[in-house]
Amino acid sequence: MILKKKNRFKPLYKQFLNLGENVQNRKKLLKFKKQKWSKLLFHLKKKLKWYNKFKPQDQTQYLVSRFPNRWDSFKKGSFRNTLKAYKKLSLFYGGFAKKHIKKFITQTYNKTNKTQKLNLLFLKLFESRLDTVLYRSKFTISIKAARQLIVHGKILVNGLKIKSPLYPLKPGDLISIDYKISSIIEKGIARSNTWPITPKHLTVNYKTLQIIFGTLDYTILSSYYSFNFNIEKILVDYIYK
Repeated sequence: MILKKKNRFKPLYKQFLNLGENVQNRKKLLKFKKQKWSKLLFHLKKKLKWYNKFKPQDQTQYLVSRFPNRWDSFKKGSFRNTLKAYKKLSLFYGGFAKKHIKKFITQTYNKTNKTQKLNLLFLKLFESRLDTVLYRSKFTISIKAARQLIVHGKILVNGLKIKSPLYPLKPGDLISIDYKISSIIEKGIARSNTWPITPKHLTVNYKTLQIIFGTLDYTILSSYYSFNFNIEKILVDYIYK
């Protein structure tokens, strides 16, 4: 009998180590003491200083090596940087395969206009999803936890149960919670990080546990992230393949 090797997913924190970034802003990562984490923790603690902590990351900027040469060129590191960009985006939004991300890009191309920036419209597609809105409102500690609540029918949009985490929200939609899980939501709010703060396009009532989804403005979208996704790498990879 031939034993097949089981496909195992790489542990979450080891993926952070490879990317060199705390993608999901996990507090537990800062308590690791092994030597292999020392380099990453050194850079993360520098980012937590007061003059870097509240610095918004502009997702429209193009990152090029400061001292380019033939051994460290843009072309040479393009595959590595593109792969990291896909991984960062996937981990931040709860885990997506590369083919699913490309489907989102196709939807973005169909909606885009000449006056709109493609990368900002691409991020808007992720930020208007139901699971992302619950996470941004501090109702859950992660996007995966938000998906679990949605799939079990505990989230209502305009009074109707929605069981699709990818449900696209429109301005004026009212999101409410099943009263049976109100205690779970309150615990999630208490354990959530104080930064980043709730986005301006969301009106959250923490007493009634309701959210009103507003208009997502492109000008403030860059302040929702603590690092740069390098989205231009993903879009260029899609165009030329």
